[in-house]
Amino acid sequence: MILTDGGSSILLMRVLYLIVTLMYITDLFLMVPKYTKCKYDHTPRKKKLMWKGACIGVPVIAIIVGTIFNASKGLAVGDFLLVAGMCVCAAGDIVLETKFIKGGFLFFFGHVLYIAAILTITKHYSPIALIIYVVLAAAGWILTHKLLSKKYRILLVGYNLTISASFALGVNLCIGGGAPLAVLGIGLCLLPISDWLMARNKVFGSTYGWSLLALVTYFGGQILISAYPYLK
Repeated sequence: MILTDGGSSILLMRVLYLIVTLMYITDLFLMVPKYTKCKYDHTPRKKKLMWKGACIGVPVIAIIVGTIFNASKGLAVGDFLLVAGMCVCAAGDIVLETKFIKGGFLFFFGHVLYIAAILTITKHYSPIALIIYVVLAAAGWILTHKLLSKKYRILLVGYNLTISASFALGVNLCIGGGAPLAVLGIGLCLLPISDWLMARNKVFGSTYGWSLLALVTYFGGQILISAYPYLK
């Protein structure tokens, strides 16, 4: 993050870093396990939605605040696209609880915004990332046709092609970028992994442990993406 001169500004930044770090820890280690438990103990829908909103609300607030603090020396298009992508994913989180297809489309659009953001942030593209994308896309096509029903097959194939691109671009950032881009890249990789874990749970059945793993991976990915403005 860009700091202005003066001890008070530096102190403000340090306090902000501390607050955001505590928010991340609380989210990942307290709120996400609580929300996961709500999925198994018959918690009323409104209360479950409240916990889910709190879990995604932390990275949303963090990325908005971090982007605003970086605005003093100008913002790139990619910064706005990252914020927009996370806000759309947050909306998808809430809608998904009651309207699966609409929530899925919001997640799809959120990934599209993330992909657009990365394409504006970096101009370095590794052939390794392209190979990874082709492998993931092919594997997703095969597994979708073998394991999932025909009802949403076309939509699921299209969604997998999109999240595979997110994963490949995340790997690309880890290969060709510095520390801030690597953190952003890891976050982007975690989001598709969480989707694949949820697909695994749908096909083979889920336990609290598997659900927690999928949700920690998802919210952890969003947290890492939201940390990007503080590391630039």
